Amino acid sequence: MTITYGELRDAVALATDRAVIRVRTIYEASGGPGARLFPPTYPKDGQPRPYVVEERTVDGAVRQDVLLDSVASQANRAEETLLRAQRAGRIAIPLMEIHHDGASQVILTSLELPHRYADAYLLDSEIDGVKFDKTELGRAFQAASLEDATVLLRHDPGSVVFGAWNSHRKGRQAKFPRIYSSELVGWDPQFGARRAGRMDPLNLTGLGRRDEEGALTFTAVGEKAKGEKLSEIGHGNIAPGEAHGGVTVSLAERFATVSLSGLDRVGFGAAPYEAAVAARATIAAYALLADRLAFSGPALWLRSGCDLVTTSEVLEWVGRGGKVEPFTLSAAEAISLYEEATSECGTAGMPLVTEPVRLVPGKGLRAAIDFALTRAETTGE
Repeated sequence: MTITYGELRDAVALATDRAVIRVRTIYEASGGPGARLFPPTYPKDGQPRPYVVEERTVDGAVRQDVLLDSVASQANRAEETLLRAQRAGRIAIPLMEIHHDGASQVILTSLELPHRYADAYLLDSEIDGVKFDKTELGRAFQAASLEDATVLLRHDPGSVVFGAWNSHRKGRQAKFPRIYSSELVGWDPQFGARRAGRMDPLNLTGLGRRDEEGALTFTAVGEKAKGEKLSEIGHGNIAPGEAHGGVTVSLAERFATVSLSGLDRVGFGAAPYEAAVAARATIAAYALLADRLAFSGPALWLRSGCDLVTTSEVLEWVGRGGKVEPFTLSAAEAISLYEEATSECGTAGMPLVTEPVRLVPGKGLRAAIDFALTRAETTGE
């Protein structure tokens, strides 16, 4: 049976013994058992491999796992899916949009900003020629707190769902701990080995330079000229060398939670009790919407070499004493639940703003964007 709005409302009001919404999903590599997967890579920091490898206690026993997708990365995937659904007209959610019409046209949304409501892109943007932080909405954003998150509910609920920290501004720096968390690991990793190189069909050799337009100037080896080896600028052979070889795992597993006790810490100022409960139910529905849109499909593509097939999934209420109550929730049902929650929230006097708020970059940010898109040198990062 699917989750109902009434159940969600009672749960966020802590009127039942239900404490957490939990999702656990099992995957296998798309290539089948024994197929290689490639986790995200990080600086080695003295470790033999560029992966996050750790040990966890499961059923009283220690078990090794490798991180396949971090909490932050999973949140970004959920935000990306929300944005796609909004642009496709499937959902109506609050959104901030920064429109840049310079060397290239760019639209950057609040679902793409690293620091969400507190991001420097908003700090350096304007509405109708007024610096954002000095607008009525900007000032309300800076006053947002765990005691009163009304402005975030109305304009950027993702900041409450995925977490945000106002670290770019002086003075009080409000923090919103995430109430939704998801991560994906691979159990019992076995590490592979790989040799990687590049073969040039013509085996070009010599030195080369590229000018600001990217045009190549070639010089044969032995002549007096400055430049780099052709193999360093895209031509020529590169001898095979050691590369990270991926892993095979017994299975991949995703853990996701929506914390009702964490959500209960979020206040809405002087709003009446019923309105505050409706607001919390809407935020919880937003979190479930994000999870279902991003992760309820038959497969999950994380990156090149890490494509997963869903083999099983359990959604459940977790209550006092560890009691679990399974439920179902498809993406379509999550959309309906969110729509009902936002309607009830509006009836309670706390409507969400679903018409995008349009900003433009300030002078300095416009220059930085144009430079990044047209003139900045490639660093390889």
